[in-house]
This record gives sequence, C-alpha cells and structure tokens, in this order.
Amino acid sequence: MKTTTGCFGKLRAMSVHIGVFWLILVSVEGWTYHVYNTSMSWTASRELCRTNYTDIVVIDNENVTHFLQEFVEGRNSSPYYWIGLKKINGNWMWVANGQIMNYQNWAGNEPNNALSSENCVEMYSSKGNNGKWNDDDCEGNKYPVCHKAQCQNTSCSNKGICKEQVNNFTCVCKPGFSGPRCETVECFPLLLFGGGMMNCTEGHDSFRSACRVQCPPGRLLLGFTEFTCRADGMWESSFPLMCASLVHFQIALLASVVISVFCCCFCCSNGRKNKMPVRLRTHQEILNPAFGAEHTPLDGPLCSTSA
Repeated sequence: MKTTTGCFGKLRAMSVHIGVFWLILVSVEGWTYHVYNTSMSWTASRELCRTNYTDIVVIDNENVTHFLQEFVEGRNSSPYYWIGLKKINGNWMWVANGQIMNYQNWAGNEPNNALSSENCVEMYSSKGNNGKWNDDDCEGNKYPVCHKAQCQNTSCSNKGICKEQVNNFTCVCKPGFSGPRCETVECFPLLLFGGGMMNCTEGHDSFRSACRVQCPPGRLLLGFTEFTCRADGMWESSFPLMCASLVHFQIALLASVVISVFCCCFCCSNGRKNKMPVRLRTHQEILNPAFGAEHTPLDGPLCSTSA
C-alpha cells in the first residue's frame, strides 16, 4: 500500500487484480480514481467506467490535474490515458456531466485535429508534459481513467446540493438552511416588544421549533400566542408581537376602529365614483321625453347599491 500526505490529506493507492485488468485505485475523501492498465478505445473506456464506477474522469480544475499527475504511471510514449473530454457539435464537453469545457490544460499547439477526426482527448504522463491534454482519434487504444462519485442521494438533505471535491464533498445549502447536510432550517428571528418571554422547543430558528409567548402580569399580548418554524423556513402565524399595557391596548383598539371607519368611507367613495348616477325622471320628462335632454340628471344616494 502506498501512502502520501500533502495538501489533499491522506491519499491511498492500492493495486488489485480484477479479471484480466490490472487496476490501480487511487482514493481520497471525495472522488476516487481508477486507472486500468489495459488499453482500449475511448468508447470502450467510457463503457467500462460507467459499468464499474460513475463515469470516465472529469478534470475541471487544477486540483484534479495535480492529483492525477502524482498517481498515474509516468510514460515516455503513447499510449497515454483517456479522459472524459469529447468534441460534440463543435464544442469540447465533459461527457460525465454534459458541461462545456471551462478549465483547460492543453499541451503546446493543441488541440490541432491533425488526423481530421481527433474528437477525443488523452492526458499525457511524460516528463515535461505530465497532465497536459492532446486531441486524438477516438478509436485509438489508451488506458481508461475512471472516477467514482462520493455524493449519494442521502449525502445532503433535499435543501442542499452535493458538490464533489478532490479531497472532500460539501453540501451547498439553499438560502435559509444550514448544517453539514443542510438539515437545519433558519426562520427569521421573531420580534417581541414589551418585555415578554418566548420559550422555544429547539431554539428560536430551528426547523420544527415551536415557540410560545408569555406576557408579564398586567400586559396583554397583541398577536398570536404560538408559532412553529416550518420546513420552508417560514413561521406559522407570524408578525411583530407586543406585550402591551392596558393604555397601549386601548390606543391600538381605537386606532383599529379609526382605520376601519376610514377604509369603509374610502371604499364607499370609490364605489360611488364607479357607479353610474341614478337617473330620476320628472313629470315633465315622462310627458315629453325631449325635455330631459336639456337637463342634468340628478344623483341618487351617496353610496347607493342599486342598479
């Protein structure tokens, strides 16, 4: 067993026989990498990787490049190692995740499409070019480099996205959630004025936390008594709370009455504006219809609801 330490933590390399393949397994806390010492085409390499692991390797940052430089066998000539980069509809894409190439590590004057059919990519391991890429014909025989993802369906809660790293994986939490697996929801803090007490079962901002408000003697609660932090990060029945004195309570009650009256008059006034005026016909108009055309119609009641 080969062990080394460095910025990636403990790295382990193990060699085992599997059938006719000589397998070199390289693992870290996140991804694990598997290199077969039997050469084959790019398509066969990917099928092998998908059958036994997750997919053919993705090298989308310098950390992965440095890691593989240490553990693939150095070679002075071809064949080298197939990686999961392929030209699809004119774009270089990582087939394992369908992403267009962003990070790149081409060797000098590459890619050059020298054979007019160089749509797959190999990684060199020769001195001076170790870790560099070269485009080549997909039918050429090279050694597969596979990876196995450590993110599982249960790695993070449904409120987080599992992100693979070379030396670990992390759960990227959605807004309002925290914790190693994004399992903790954070409701916004409840506001309580007037010296009251708030008792919560699991802290003031934890998922399923149930809170109950109690006011001191001589004060009345303006608001709800109980609250529950829901799974979506919102409180059940929440708005600013206040433990009010009797005077404050009377002022609040009077204010609510005034607001109600104002709203009633405002709505009534709008209703009047939106209504057609009520037409009252006079005796002269009944006898002579032309008479009414010269007179302004009379309005009906202020807040009439009749048609």
